[in-house]
Amino acid sequence: MATRTSSRTVTFVRPFVLDNFPELLPAGDYLVDTEEEELDSMLSQGWRRVSTTMRVRVGAEVEIRAVDPEALQDALSRDGARDKPGEPPSRPSAKTWRGTFATHPARRKKP
Repeated sequence: MATRTSSRTVTFVRPFVLDNFPELLPAGDYLVDTEEEELDSMLSQGWRRVSTTMRVRVGAEVEIRAVDPEALQDALSRDGARDKPGEPPSRPSAKTWRGTFATHPARRKKP
């Protein structure tokens, strides 16, 4: 089965945290690699994500750590929201919103 790897650089303007990372990571540029494998289909070509990793500098060494792509995107969104005046420092993810509406319905005033 064929595989491919794509790389992109993400930039954080402020220190940030990610799930399963033991420490606060400093602001800066980080290289993110995504590995995909080709789907077995005769009808059309498709790819499935196998892993996503991020290169993190720890002291003088660089570690390659697995990262959840959704958690990374959430962290990037929170980081970007801080740069826009008048917006809150972070926004809940869609997962959080779904739970909020289900457990805390809006109260309406009766006429």
